[in-house]
Amino acid sequence: MKAFILCLLLGICLNVFAQTSKSDVETLEKRYQECLAEGKSQYNCALQYYTQMDSLLTTVYRQLYDNLDTTRRQTLQISQQQWEEKKDTYFKDIDVRVEKKRPLTLSGLDDDMIVTDNKAAYIRTRVIELIDKQS
Repeated sequence: MKAFILCLLLGICLNVFAQTSKSDVETLEKRYQECLAEGKSQYNCALQYYTQMDSLLTTVYRQLYDNLDTTRRQTLQISQQQWEEKKDTYFKDIDVRVEKKRPLTLSGLDDDMIVTDNKAAYIRTRVIELIDKQS
């Protein structure tokens, strides 16, 4: 039991002191490109990349938030809320455009892969912005 508590505390401390960096983003991108290069299931590669990038966004936001004073936290919250609204609008626009073109394209997951890739790229941009604010 003591070992479990010690491991838990060590994990929390490492998480607090570990800052996400651009190299973490580059690592995700490298894995994504390697997955795509395999040529097996590009949609699943894009979906995994999107999920990981979204998770990284949450981590970076939390790290930045935890290291700010109250005033800057409020500013960050407002900024993030505005970004979320823009993201929702952007994602809806992409989905609508793809659905309009879907009858003109070959059936399959290519359209879904491209949409997911574009959504991940949008999130990636925000992750980089937040990482830059940590510096």
